[in-house]
Amino acid sequence: MSAVRKIINDPVYGFITIDHPLILDIISHPVYQRLRNIHQMAFAHLVYPGAVHSRLHHSLGAYHLMCIALSELKSKGVVITTEEELGAKIAILLHDLGHGPFSHALEQELIKEVHHEDISLLLMQQLNQEFGGQLDIAIAIFTGQYEKQFLHQLVSGQLDVDRMDYLNRDSFFTGVAEGVIGYDRILKMLAVKDGQLMVEEKAIYSIEKFLISRRLMYWQVYLHKTVICAEKMLQKVLQRAVEIKAKAPSPFLNIFLEGGEKMRAGCSHGFLNFVNWMIMISWAPSSSGNYMRTGCFPAYAGHWWNENC
Repeated sequence: MSAVRKIINDPVYGFITIDHPLILDIISHPVYQRLRNIHQMAFAHLVYPGAVHSRLHHSLGAYHLMCIALSELKSKGVVITTEEELGAKIAILLHDLGHGPFSHALEQELIKEVHHEDISLLLMQQLNQEFGGQLDIAIAIFTGQYEKQFLHQLVSGQLDVDRMDYLNRDSFFTGVAEGVIGYDRILKMLAVKDGQLMVEEKAIYSIEKFLISRRLMYWQVYLHKTVICAEKMLQKVLQRAVEIKAKAPSPFLNIFLEGGEKMRAGCSHGFLNFVNWMIMISWAPSSSGNYMRTGCFPAYAGHWWNENC
């Protein structure tokens, strides 16, 4: 592959460097670009007007922290091959790929008993086919099946770069200072022992601050009464609309409402076929020439279900 170097100016960390052509191709892919239209914090902007950042912002930030973490571990003698480094970066970049509109607020409403991680994995597998198997290591790391468990723990664990970024980023955009953590010191103190991710003893106070900050952000932001109320209202509206077989002005929402029961019941044709269809829809150009906005993305699901189940 030819060398590539792109920089992205991030308001939280400054410049984020993209230095591999495969990562650039993934970022440029329509399936990844749809994250631009998904709010990271759902309805939090009703209370904190600045909280309008997207899942794309968060995934790029988590990718940046992963780059720093891997560099620190390698400097301490931890053996990480070039392929493993690339796989870990791709895994964190795509970890939230399966999120739908309003993120967690509608996660159990659009498709019952299916978590966004499940859809992320299916989308990653689809991308892996498209990129000729180049995401094999990334998928193994993402699912925790790779032999070096500390790589998976950096993606999903008690001290992963996912949490580090969303605490910093959500704190930045909400203006809630309690969420600020010493992520740079924590990353500097990372270590690996017996294949498990650890931190040096002198980082204990930074870890305590990290845990306290996370709890305070839940109390003050994520579980704010107005945010929870708005989420519940949207959930109840959708539940009631499906129950009474309501008709909406939007044809896209109508398709979802009509197909909602079948979506909840499951489909014998296989969920993977359904996700394959969603992938095709996700980059279909709209009448305005732009890619389909995320708000319409799940609505088409009902039509597919009616036609194939």
